Amino acid sequence: MNTRLLHILPVMFAANIALAQQAQQPEAVTLFASPEKPEIMKAPSYRIPAIAQCADGSLVAVGDYRYQLSDIGVGDGNTLSQIELHYRRSTDGGTTWSDEKLLCKRNDTDPADWRWAMGDASIVADRETGEVLLLCPCGSTAMWHSTAEKPIRMARFRSHDYGQTWDDGEEITSYIYGLYGGDATAIFITSGSLCMSRQIKVSGGYHRIYAAHPIRTKSRGNSTSVIYSDDFGDTWHILGPVDQFPTNTVYEEGKVEEMPDGSVVLMVRNDAGARDVALGKKNFNVFTYTDIEKGEGYWSEAVSGITGMAGACNNALKLVPAIRQSDGKPTHVAIVPLPFHTQFARDVENNYGRKSVGFYYKEISSPADFASGEALANGWKRGYQVTDRCSAYTDLCLMSDGQIALFMEDNGKQGTGADGNNETEAYDLVFRRLSLALITNGEYISSPTAQHPSPTAHHPVPSLPERIPSAHHHPVPSLPERIPSAHHHPVPSLPERILSAHHHPVPSLPERIPSAHHHPVPSLPERIPSAHHHPSSPIIKHPSS
Repeated sequence: MNTRLLHILPVMFAANIALAQQAQQPEAVTLFASPEKPEIMKAPSYRIPAIAQCADGSLVAVGDYRYQLSDIGVGDGNTLSQIELHYRRSTDGGTTWSDEKLLCKRNDTDPADWRWAMGDASIVADRETGEVLLLCPCGSTAMWHSTAEKPIRMARFRSHDYGQTWDDGEEITSYIYGLYGGDATAIFITSGSLCMSRQIKVSGGYHRIYAAHPIRTKSRGNSTSVIYSDDFGDTWHILGPVDQFPTNTVYEEGKVEEMPDGSVVLMVRNDAGARDVALGKKNFNVFTYTDIEKGEGYWSEAVSGITGMAGACNNALKLVPAIRQSDGKPTHVAIVPLPFHTQFARDVENNYGRKSVGFYYKEISSPADFASGEALANGWKRGYQVTDRCSAYTDLCLMSDGQIALFMEDNGKQGTGADGNNETEAYDLVFRRLSLALITNGEYISSPTAQHPSPTAHHPVPSLPERIPSAHHHPVPSLPERIPSAHHHPVPSLPERILSAHHHPVPSLPERIPSAHHHPVPSLPERIPSAHHHPSSPIIKHPSS
């Protein structure tokens, strides 16, 4: 047998796939189109993309519909900005899309109502049921005007049928602020995809989910923090020390991603580097668990990386299972789509750096690649440029066919800003399907079903027997068989660990009171937190060495 041939065949196969994927230029599909010449406070327009793939394979894309073109709490002295969330769905991988629908209706008569404006959605879909969770800032107070007495507010919406219909939502402001014991004066959960763990799951229930948010406090200054939920957003807990923020982390919009060993990465937009292409545009920090059950561990010191562009904004971070083209070996690749532009000027031509979105990427092949914020900040490569137009916020999801869904602000529309600058205040929200080969200049191909070796955990978790799922969790309608997704690629069979039911007592939550004017949803029992509802047995899929 020719052993040399056996060795080079996988490499040749990977190379051929990479070439084929590189040849596939993505089609741009505009899901939400803003007017060409928007005027502040006059022209409704779109911003802020968020996308998720549901357990049945369908895609849900959500965007802000901004009546006055501006963020929550911004106004002209007479009118405060109003925002609703609109959405579209695709059941064929993004080839065709449903008509645009209203996800949440504003209250256009009472600025004191939390429904006055609802925008900057963050979204996550459960991998095994039809449940979809959406969080968003709301109300009429701007982030920069927020106080403990009059804060920027927070709302939660749910779908039980793969994003087809949505409930009426509920305000959760006091609950989220209460996590910080009355010290928080402003909290803003970052828009885009929430991170769902591949390692930690509630037995009979849900995978752990993470959300990042900038936070301003009375006594501890400003930072960006991470909270997590083991019951799909019913209750939340602070990740890491309650009285200590992630070290040296900037105060801005952040994204969370999970590394192959279960460590948690926080990437935060770094506006301090604006105007200077030599300064990093993303602030990286890593959380390592010491006790997964209690959410205990430690943060590394944050370090800024990814240089070479002028602007900074809210962009996605995803870890993709991959095959290295040069040798056919399985690995992982982190990808970030962000503006490439090198000039910061606030004018029609430069859009203060928010222009020419493309990808940076970095191989994650061992624990050394994410051992610290510094390790993560270094070694990024410039990849495929998606557009040369004014473009800014981006979101990603890994699709079940190995393709990467990019949903982004593109084709920025020049208008008069709230401060009088002639700049982009609105965008089209555009969907594209891309291959990893195209994104990484042919270095890697995606491998959604590969069983990749997980780097050894910094703090291995002891194995415990698997627990039988409980029978009294949320009943849901009969669901179609699950379609595997790219970000849920199989892992080697491993024992799972039980977490106790009482590990995080939390304040009681207000009951969910539906209003009559919203979209009907399938008949389901009211979702009321109770002693037996709180997830009783998170389990850890212990990573292999």
